[in-house]
Amino acid sequence: MSDEGGLPPHLDPMHQKRAGLEVLDHGLPALPDVLSYQMSVPVAFWKAAGCAVVLFLKYRRVLFPGDDAVAVRPGVTMGTFYRDGGGWVAHGWWGGTGWSHDPVADPGSLCDLDGQAIAGGSGSHNPNPRPGFPASVIAGRVSRAVTHLALVQDDREERRELQSHFGAWIVCTEKWSSYRVNALDETGTVLGCLTGPPQIPRPPSVHLPIGLA
Repeated sequence: MSDEGGLPPHLDPMHQKRAGLEVLDHGLPALPDVLSYQMSVPVAFWKAAGCAVVLFLKYRRVLFPGDDAVAVRPGVTMGTFYRDGGGWVAHGWWGGTGWSHDPVADPGSLCDLDGQAIAGGSGSHNPNPRPGFPASVIAGRVSRAVTHLALVQDDREERRELQSHFGAWIVCTEKWSSYRVNALDETGTVLGCLTGPPQIPRPPSVHLPIGLA
């Protein structure tokens, strides 16, 4: 057990990097019998050749201005890793974002999908990634009919069985180029897709006066 609040290490927010390495080596751990707002739960992952990402569901407490009421909101941490020899090493900084589904309060809810097979697209994007860093990290949720994901990029398809808790999914790309994430059922039929990367505006040109250029 962990020293922090009696949580197992793979569910302890203090041990996310260690938990992420376990996921990349052995897959997602089984869910506990009871979830709590104190946990950090690995819910999806994706491995590319030189980088990988593990998606953790966690909760944050929000204090409303001018009010003593505190609300608990779901969010996700996107833990990224790079390949070092035969193993993985965690990057020093991880990003996070809000999340549309609270499996503690409503485990079976699909309201955030709005009838779609795949939804989401939140994540991070870097047009000029350093070696070992992802160009794009994309996360979201899929319906119960989805059994596989396929990342299509540069006329190449990587199709994988969906390994997920609560319908969560995450994908990372190593190159900055157009991609499509397809959600497929058990027959291989594409039920829906998301495309990217987003258009990132270039910084404005700076025109110096003659003689200062």
